[in-house]
Amino acid sequence: MMPTIKAKDIKDADDMLGSGVRKVALPENIDSDDFFRLASHWCERGAKVSLKEGRFVVSIKGMAIPPND
Repeated sequence: MMPTIKAKDIKDADDMLGSGVRKVALPENIDSDDFFRLASHWCERGAKVSLKEGRFVVSIKGMAIPPND
């Protein structure tokens, strides 16, 4: 089971997901516009959003990270 990393803010969550972290708990104080923007962006790329222990968690499975050429 992969660990869930807690993001301190929406930018932190987006940066972590972009860098390859596969499971990120969103901050509790996220506003609805930021939540839907982030969810839409990552769900288009195959992520799933769930509610665990009172926090929204964005999970990415099997997403390949392109090499740094």
